[in-house]
Amino acid sequence: MPDVFIWYHADAALEASLLQWLHEVEDKAGIRGRLYIRKQESGATFMEAYADVSGATINRIENLAEKQPVFEHITRRCESFIDISR
Repeated sequence: MPDVFIWYHADAALEASLLQWLHEVEDKAGIRGRLYIRKQESGATFMEAYADVSGATINRIENLAEKQPVFEHITRRCESFIDISR
């Protein structure tokens, strides 16, 4: 199964809310993710990373995100990759 990377531009001040979001994903979708940040002068780029994820789980994560106020004005971009180096 592929690894999934979901990235978006947001205010760096949302860091705590986005970390809380990861806990919600773990509770409701049953998968533990990691959160990365790249800080820039104009804000930040965040990236959620989930390993070994099925298509159904990706859909579950994105359906949960649609209901989250923190993502109301944020465009999430979801990409998946298969690790071929194993």
